[in-house]
Amino acid sequence: MNETALAEIKKKISELHKGDEKQLEVIFSNNPRVIVEAPAGYGKTTTMISRIAYLYATGGIPNPKSILGLTFSVNAALKIKRDAIGKLPGLLSNKVSPISMGNKVTVTNYHGFCKGVLKKYGYLIDNALRKDINMLKAVGDNEISNHLNAALTALENNMLLNIEQSIKEATIPDKADIHFYNQCVISKLLPLGYLTHNAVILFVLEIFCQFPEVKKFYQSYYPLLVVDEFQDTNCIAWALLQELISNKTQLVFLGDPLQRIYGFIGALPDIMKTAAQQYGMAQIPLTKNYRFSNNPEMLKLDGNIRENAATCFSPSIDKVAKLPIFWGNTHKLEATQVVEKVKQIIQLGDKRIAILFRSRGKGTDSFETELQANGIQYFYGMFTDEDDTYIEFHNNCLDAFVKRFGKTKSISKKSLVSFSSYIKHGYDSDGDKMKTSLFSLLDALIEKISIDYADLQVEDKYNLMTDIFENKQLKQAMEYVDSQVILSTVHGAKGLEWDYVVLADMERWLFPGYYICKECSNKNAIPEQPRCRLPVPLSGKFKDIALDELSIFYVGVTRAREQVYISSSAKRTNNNGEIKNSIISCLPNIDGIELIPANQNASGKPK
Repeated sequence: MNETALAEIKKKISELHKGDEKQLEVIFSNNPRVIVEAPAGYGKTTTMISRIAYLYATGGIPNPKSILGLTFSVNAALKIKRDAIGKLPGLLSNKVSPISMGNKVTVTNYHGFCKGVLKKYGYLIDNALRKDINMLKAVGDNEISNHLNAALTALENNMLLNIEQSIKEATIPDKADIHFYNQCVISKLLPLGYLTHNAVILFVLEIFCQFPEVKKFYQSYYPLLVVDEFQDTNCIAWALLQELISNKTQLVFLGDPLQRIYGFIGALPDIMKTAAQQYGMAQIPLTKNYRFSNNPEMLKLDGNIRENAATCFSPSIDKVAKLPIFWGNTHKLEATQVVEKVKQIIQLGDKRIAILFRSRGKGTDSFETELQANGIQYFYGMFTDEDDTYIEFHNNCLDAFVKRFGKTKSISKKSLVSFSSYIKHGYDSDGDKMKTSLFSLLDALIEKISIDYADLQVEDKYNLMTDIFENKQLKQAMEYVDSQVILSTVHGAKGLEWDYVVLADMERWLFPGYYICKECSNKNAIPEQPRCRLPVPLSGKFKDIALDELSIFYVGVTRAREQVYISSSAKRTNNNGEIKNSIISCLPNIDGIELIPANQNASGKPK
């Protein structure tokens, strides 16, 4: 590209980003490897697309090479790809069509990429992998223990479960263990129509190890590797990324360490620092919050929480953020005030509100009772990945979907609606609220695919649906549910957004929960005001625990587009049904936050 054309593209990009220095530093960096700290609302996706456009313009991605973008779900990958192929042509040239650009951009999740590799090269490690891997049912460690252990010897069963556990504990298996694991899956599970979720990646790691020419092909074909939500990378995904990176590979990694809330299932600690050091990446933080640019208090709240995280709770605060709280002398009064706010928001028209909890517990019941008493329809999304009903529903959907659509050349709305009806008829109509919610999620997902994703190829629709069922991710369809009011956990809400959010039961022993608070030296402190504080100084071990909980709090806060509230009460109900005295959690009482009454007419508030 000549200098005039390049200057025009740089001008176009600079105008698009309105002089945001950090975004432009990412986009125009001379370092071919960039890692970006990108909080929610800071312009991550636009920055990523402009960086790709600039690399195309400067010859960083030569023809006929392609870009590989990786994220953690097919749904997220589709959103990114649509943004990319929709905006890249306009940045580069009117002569570049979205279709031609779409052929150069591969965006998928880790399992989707690995399935593509196995489709071409799986036979290299065993002929059993010549079959269509999409026709197999992917299972996790719970299903190995509960349903498939009869197919395995005691040694094989224990070995598979130990490796599954080591991955959850962020420890990569060695080559011998990977080979043993893969052979167990190939010889014992594939003949039954099953494979494990982790095997999809472990198979590819073995192929790349045994057949370096295959690895070199992918390294050459994808000169640019873009990874989103990098902070949630686990050990086998990290091993895969390292195999894909040659000494010539350009890198754009984006993530936010403060949104790392999946450490309990294997997300690697400090992975962004590790990658930056290992690959000599330019570390650039985005610094402007566009989501809250017109909301000074939310802007300060976002910044002050991040400052606490960056300084291990020893921040230098310029301006204190005001955070509205609903405080009740009883849990019922807490719920009553929150529901009054819900009623006000509903009257605004098309605004949506989520009431988020740290985890499911007795406290949720009070909110449901109050919503029902006021005739307010709400969506119940308080399930977890470990709930038997939740797991079984996904497994049933996956089985039925693979059987019905595995070899079809058409996935129409009519056939998807018929599929949904078939699933529902397999359950008793007993009014179980979790089942009812799962039915709603399935219908919402089908509606979304039938309308917004109607133009997808059949294979893409198939992969999207199977990925959601395999990864137990139907809860992500909450954003499509036709309800103004949502009840969910913070973990279940990760990646979703609503206009308003209430973080409920923000009390000691509830948010943070029992297993966190019991490690705190202030767990039995009785302060003058009904507010818990973090101990000073924080011990090394508890500091890490507190930072993890701060991440969960921050993820909850950033689910709100317009305003977040918290709610607490002087009484709580434990899991034994006992009424206990309670005080406000330590999290909204960190330096830089001032709690103010959310409802000036409330009959109870913190002193």
